[in-house]
Amino acid sequence: MESVARDSPAERAGITAGDAILSVGGEPVFDLLDLHFLTSGRRFLLRWATKRGERREKIIRTGGNPLGVFPEPVRIRRCRNRCIFCFVHQLPKGMRRSLYIKDEDVRLSFLHGQYVTFSDISEEEIRKILRYRLSPLYVSIHTTDNVLRRRMLGNPRAADVMSVMRRLVAAGIVLHGQIVVCPGINDGTELERSLVVLSGLRPGLATVAVVPVGLTSHRRGLPPLRAVSRDEARATLALLARLRRSLDHRDAEPFAVAADEYYLLAGAKIPGRGAYGSFAQIGNGVGLLRRHQDDSRALFRRKRWKRATAGGTVVSGVSPRSYIADFLKVFSGRAGARFVHLPVENRLMGKNVTVTGLLSGGDILSALKGRGASRVYLPSVCLREAGDLFLDNLSPEDIARETGATVHLFEPTPRGFYETVCNVTESIF
Repeated sequence: MESVARDSPAERAGITAGDAILSVGGEPVFDLLDLHFLTSGRRFLLRWATKRGERREKIIRTGGNPLGVFPEPVRIRRCRNRCIFCFVHQLPKGMRRSLYIKDEDVRLSFLHGQYVTFSDISEEEIRKILRYRLSPLYVSIHTTDNVLRRRMLGNPRAADVMSVMRRLVAAGIVLHGQIVVCPGINDGTELERSLVVLSGLRPGLATVAVVPVGLTSHRRGLPPLRAVSRDEARATLALLARLRRSLDHRDAEPFAVAADEYYLLAGAKIPGRGAYGSFAQIGNGVGLLRRHQDDSRALFRRKRWKRATAGGTVVSGVSPRSYIADFLKVFSGRAGARFVHLPVENRLMGKNVTVTGLLSGGDILSALKGRGASRVYLPSVCLREAGDLFLDNLSPEDIARETGATVHLFEPTPRGFYETVCNVTESIF
């Protein structure tokens, strides 16, 4: 393990960093899920090996508190598919090494909401899901036609996802699915057919996000694909509206939900809150703009505002530019300072990639040069979780040094922006 919390049951038992937990209550511990599940009781027999190789055991009494050990990072189970639309395969060289890792790990699906295909899930993994009640899980489905799905996954041996999902939902596991739509392959009538079939798994399969394929300019040697057109986006939204009338129930979570990008591509109005239910798929780009609009209204209804000391330049990707511009216009009036929006074109990955979270430090730097900005506001979604590096290994400090501006990071919500601008909370470079 990496570390042990001070004054925790583990430390009081004599466990130290570098020791290895062997078993709990006589059951072997293979990963952090085993550890968390087996140590959730108030009293158990713990066996461990010290970093010197000595075997020890002790009855641990936690009193309902956590054991207090922090395991080493999960050894990620790698994906062996070669999906025709895989975003990792389309990445340019020279980016952060972790971005090139493809995972197919149900533990990460449960812990972090990452999508898995169940393409080579083992019986042991299924039993662990059922035993530990790992719910919800997030599943990449794409189509219910097993032959087509195997072709899309680039894996002729991929398991039948419907069979796996039926078993899981029958045992009470909640699933959320996604369909990455590739024009001419799994759209139109095939998309409609798949969604009707999948609706038979409700309520266990709670939602299915319909997401347009993302294509970079680095697809050399990969299967030919094209982006979703405006007419196709409108047709897909119309299809989902038809299905919503027949599939959705008043007391249920909205089932087939479109990613925000479909509305942007179609030039359509973002629907109200009711179209997103509990916003279960917001991490997949479904409902972000609706949440932003609602949160903006709530912020602007506040009667007491702290005034900004100065304005600045606010960076985003190209796709939300009209929403950000409208927000900043009102915000500037309330804050008493002028904030200018800078939508940045993604040159590293290509013009089809328009979301803010995939902007590189180099593209942001190029867009800022020559503008004379003294203050720059960057949404934290552009950086890795540690908040220190962009996709291309540049840092906010690099932006500050090259432009001479102070760089402020903010949580990408209206409230997060307000708190940074008005010095409620701030991260400065």
